[in-house]
Amino acid sequence: MEQRKRSRRGEGGRLRDEIVVAAARLLDEGAGEQAVTLRAVAREAGISAPSIYPHFADRDSILLAVAEQAFAELEAHLRALPPNPGSAERLREVCAAYLEYAQEKPNRYRIMFGAVWSAPQSLERVPDLAVQDLGMNAFDVLREALVDCVEAGTSRSIDPAADAAALWVGLHGLAQLRVAASLFPWPPDLEATLVERLALLN
Repeated sequence: MEQRKRSRRGEGGRLRDEIVVAAARLLDEGAGEQAVTLRAVAREAGISAPSIYPHFADRDSILLAVAEQAFAELEAHLRALPPNPGSAERLREVCAAYLEYAQEKPNRYRIMFGAVWSAPQSLERVPDLAVQDLGMNAFDVLREALVDCVEAGTSRSIDPAADAAALWVGLHGLAQLRVAASLFPWPPDLEATLVERLALLN
């Protein structure tokens, strides 16, 4: 990796972003979490390893920032779908887009739900990040789509928040199991069945 030019005064935030991008790129290359070391991230970003420490205390802090960025990407991916309030098809599209993100970026997805950010130490690593809220904006897209269906009469749910959580659990389980049990004879219509039953679609 070409050596990065030294940041000017006041550009530290840009370097922090570049470190996160470099770590995400290492994940996307397919080597997994173990490929993200401080030395590898520094090399990918074109900086020296000590240059990381003013921005991140350790490797896990970088991965936590990658998870935060990935959840923002997922939310943007879901919100980019054309609006169609009250449509069960819109909810199905949101669910399909969720699974699509998990399939296209499996290593980022694994980090998003990994113990590296859920551990209590995460609050000490990144005190300004509300870890308990991580991913809630993406979840809200799913919940809002289900609420729209309820209001339009295309879902029988009487507790959209709880049913949206159940749907999210189902989608997450399917995304993970497709990777963990790739040889299982998955029914081709499983995704549609899962969404219809958990969202209580009419």
